[in-house]
Amino acid sequence: MNARTMAFAAQPGAYLTIILGIGLCGAMPLTNAQAVPLEQVQRVRVETVALTEKGSQDSTSLHQLVSKRLIQVGFTPIDKASTPHDAVVRVTCEERKTWTGPSKHRKGSHLLSTASRLWKGPACRISYRHQGKRAHWSREVRTSFEQPREAAKAAGATDIGLYALQELQAQLAQDGFPFYLAAEWRQADRLINLFQQATDQRDHRRLILQLLGPLTSPAAFSTIQQATQNPGLVLTAITALGDQGEMAIPVLARLLETLVKPEPRLAALQALGEIATHSKTPALYDQFVGFLQSHDLRMQTIAVRGLGNLGDQRAISPLETLNVQAWTNSSTGADIQALREALNWSLWQLNPDAHTSE
Repeated sequence: MNARTMAFAAQPGAYLTIILGIGLCGAMPLTNAQAVPLEQVQRVRVETVALTEKGSQDSTSLHQLVSKRLIQVGFTPIDKASTPHDAVVRVTCEERKTWTGPSKHRKGSHLLSTASRLWKGPACRISYRHQGKRAHWSREVRTSFEQPREAAKAAGATDIGLYALQELQAQLAQDGFPFYLAAEWRQADRLINLFQQATDQRDHRRLILQLLGPLTSPAAFSTIQQATQNPGLVLTAITALGDQGEMAIPVLARLLETLVKPEPRLAALQALGEIATHSKTPALYDQFVGFLQSHDLRMQTIAVRGLGNLGDQRAISPLETLNVQAWTNSSTGADIQALREALNWSLWQLNPDAHTSE
């Protein structure tokens, strides 16, 4: 042992440092994913798994389909794990679903619905990993049938598992999962470009508007606002404005003044009600109070719920006045009943000690 080695060895914890360093290096996961934020993901490694009751099946056609769909929205699919990539998308298709777990949709992360958990028929699960970590997001794509044996028999197919996988691929070919991925990765610019290109695909444009709603950016807001001028997209665009938050209030207020048809007006007031669930701006109070005496019971109901969400104590008096009118109305129709229920709920929200007559 030379003098330099002896000096290093004499330092407290020297050998422990070496051992820990080696251990940490060995424990670090190896990944080809580059350290790019989700907003900049372009190169997507595709992994596919196809399973039937007989076990694992060839997933080549599934892999090709997923890659094709990603290309359609501008991503670059990567086949080899050794090729540098930004994220990994995994698609697992099963003859009978065996998995349940977290799922994330346009409104945020939440558990799968009860109906989804109960579904045991053919299904594909789409998930992704970024920088070596599995995301708490997934999308489920199903066949139109839950019993593959009965469906295969009706179709004259002899191989039940193969038939189920083929039907799942047919669903994947039409599903909007690439758009949902772009939204999950908050790639608003990509979605806007796709919206502008899909001039003859109204369904795609509606889906993109829905997904742009929670992506608050000047470009997304401008795209959604312009879409309100399109008669075929106006309802979807107005709903998306409700997801944009306070910045959309002046636009929605102008729409309520200029729109003539009842459905877009209902959608605009409903969008303001959505904003009221997370904003207490006084401008919303004036909007809702102005519709308490509307001739449309549906508009009244939306305005009442909006005031309940807003929590402004000034609303108690006008709501109590409308409450008397609603309960002295002899009608038993669904619209008046909905108004009464909304009044009960909103008055309780504003003052839990308030009692409403029935």
